[in-house]
Amino acid sequence: MILDVLTLQTAATLVIVASTVMYLLDTLMLRDGLPGRLWASAYLSGTFSATCYLAWLLLPDVYVAVAVGNGAFVAATGFIWLGGVAFNGRSVRRPAIVLSATVLVVVVAALAAGPGGGSWAGAVPFFLGNAVFAATGAVETRRGAIARRWSSSGLTAVLVVETAWFVARAVVFLWLGPESDLFRDVFDTRVSAILTIALVIAALVVTSVLRANESALRGTSEVRRLSVDAHGVLFRESFESTLAIVCGRAEAAGEGVCVIGIRIDDLKRVAVAFGPDDAERLALEVRASVRRHAPTMALVGETDAAGLSVAFTTTPATDVRRVARILHQRVVADLARLGAAIVPAVGVGLAVAADHGYHSVALTSRADEAAARAAETGEQAFGVA
Repeated sequence: MILDVLTLQTAATLVIVASTVMYLLDTLMLRDGLPGRLWASAYLSGTFSATCYLAWLLLPDVYVAVAVGNGAFVAATGFIWLGGVAFNGRSVRRPAIVLSATVLVVVVAALAAGPGGGSWAGAVPFFLGNAVFAATGAVETRRGAIARRWSSSGLTAVLVVETAWFVARAVVFLWLGPESDLFRDVFDTRVSAILTIALVIAALVVTSVLRANESALRGTSEVRRLSVDAHGVLFRESFESTLAIVCGRAEAAGEGVCVIGIRIDDLKRVAVAFGPDDAERLALEVRASVRRHAPTMALVGETDAAGLSVAFTTTPATDVRRVARILHQRVVADLARLGAAIVPAVGVGLAVAADHGYHSVALTSRADEAAARAAETGEQAFGVA
């Protein structure tokens, strides 16, 4: 059975519309944050793009539909990237300007071809625009807070496939042209429609999981329950939700906020070399030691299995580097007293609201990244991230 372009485009449109409706309903029910709203915008742009292409197939004289559809398609990929940027706590203002300018270039390039441009009007800017934003989106999913969510690897895979597809499509288009056998067999609209269906379904699942995770961290429900372990260390969701409240109050009061990241290295190698019992004993001691030596009113929470964060408000007289230095010294001393065969490296990093603003996720991510570098290099400069 051979499916024509109209049938496949119709199927792709139905899949995108169904995915968009489902995602938007969840967005309304969860009262989503900025990442979820940006990803919802991606699905809306994809729906609009698919509708434009379907309109052009039914009304070939309306060449404007191709130009608008190309721009909406690039916007959909760009919004996926912007959602990742927002998830990591970074400003989306400049990336949004870059996306808007690129979409405008793609639309103008297709319109410049005029009525005779056909379905491949402005194809090269369209291909390259999607490839660039898919690549930047893939990079964004491997950094910061989003990289610590295991489900983000699925979104990375989707964006890597999209990047490779559009780069290869652009190369073959310029090299052999759209009428070549290779382009028609591998990169034609029919193949593109099938690939779009698969990628949209995969992206819908991944972004839904990430969006639900991000909503849980923000604590959208009316009642928040904080969870701590036996040592009084807050679990990640509880820590980030509480820190968000503290940051808001500190900003209103004109106080500073400091987050100290603590990360231990080599735990996996300790587990392989000396057994999981030694590795678990070291990890538990680090958690207990950090909680014991952190400032009395500080929040202590987990970043992941090998990382912790300590957050507290500061005044102009607070020496945050001294606090971090003393904390590091005491944690290392506690580990040395265990008499373990090997003591893992302990890295410490700082992030303060004066440099990164009062966004709790951004502060935690910056401090954790600095701690990871310190644990990897062994250099404890106690500098501000």
